[in-house]
Amino acid sequence: MNARERVQTAINHQIPDRVPTALWGGPYGLVDELYFRLLQEFRLDEPTAPFRQGHTINHIDDRVLDLLGTDTRYVWPGASPTSPRYATDQPDHFLDDFGQAWIQTYPYFSVTDGILENAEDIEEIESNVRWPDPDKPDWTTGVTRRAQWLHEGGEYYVIARMIVSHGPFMLASDLRGASKMMLDMSLNPSFAAALLTRVTDTICGLLESYMKAGRGYFDMIELPGDDYASNQNLMISQAMFREFIKPCIRRMVDVVRKIQPDIKIMLHSDGAIQKLIPDFIELGIDVLHPLEPVEGMDVKAVKQEFGKEIAFLGGIDISHAMPGSLKEVRADVDRCISDLAVGGGYVLAPSNHLQADVPVENIIELFKYAREM
Repeated sequence: MNARERVQTAINHQIPDRVPTALWGGPYGLVDELYFRLLQEFRLDEPTAPFRQGHTINHIDDRVLDLLGTDTRYVWPGASPTSPRYATDQPDHFLDDFGQAWIQTYPYFSVTDGILENAEDIEEIESNVRWPDPDKPDWTTGVTRRAQWLHEGGEYYVIARMIVSHGPFMLASDLRGASKMMLDMSLNPSFAAALLTRVTDTICGLLESYMKAGRGYFDMIELPGDDYASNQNLMISQAMFREFIKPCIRRMVDVVRKIQPDIKIMLHSDGAIQKLIPDFIELGIDVLHPLEPVEGMDVKAVKQEFGKEIAFLGGIDISHAMPGSLKEVRADVDRCISDLAVGGGYVLAPSNHLQADVPVENIIELFKYAREM
């Protein structure tokens, strides 16, 4: 069983020869500082050319994945309109293609005041934001070539990384301000609905261009990540999710399936999101990330209740186990395999980006130990 077959088997809820592993997807990568330390550990020469700028993760290196023995390989957009790549006359302040301002507090970038924070009329959604053209060739530069090369090689499971980092709810929150967006959903629902619709228009256009560039070579695509929960519970009600956000996800899924009906679709949503999993299943989501071991999330119970209907990717604790001892890393692998891998339906991966506090030997041990299980 090669790597591609191993992942396909697991995601189809069958039992592979071993639990497959993944690293460097849209929400589960290595920050650049950690990547550079791995290069030194493996005695590799120069880093790969950055595939983007304005993020804490700007490199992907197949050489490192080969040495770690992971089962997935990635295709990425040629550029992303949410990348803060345009310098301004203010130090450490940048703009993305929407015209949204970001600030760099090394090494991280975060959104500043939303463009629409003070908007009062729905018409300002169109006039105040510099909405990107989804058909701009920059977004898909290099996609076809890499996707075809990986697919024709046949060895690895090919995943298309997120076309933008944030899904409809989070991107709308970036533009409006998170608190104001949540207030709008209660007190100004027409504005909230109009903004979510316009954001989803853009994301769907980008997804359509991305999928067409993929030419059927993708095995799976990551939808843009969208967070609806804290570590304890949902941040918005299920009713509000179903009214405002579920239709946006449905539109994205429909765009993807229209172009490649058999592709697997992954959604990343942090926190205690188990109450929304039936909705994700109904929408046609095949794989859910990250299954974090947080206070409000009983990962084992989630697997028992939903594991026959949706597959899981992630699970590994990046906050405690990965910065800890080798023993703690192994124990967390044991926990994830015990809780999530029974009957297939699981790909082991970090539950979010591995940060600079993780020792390189822990990353090596994570994947070595998982392969031996």
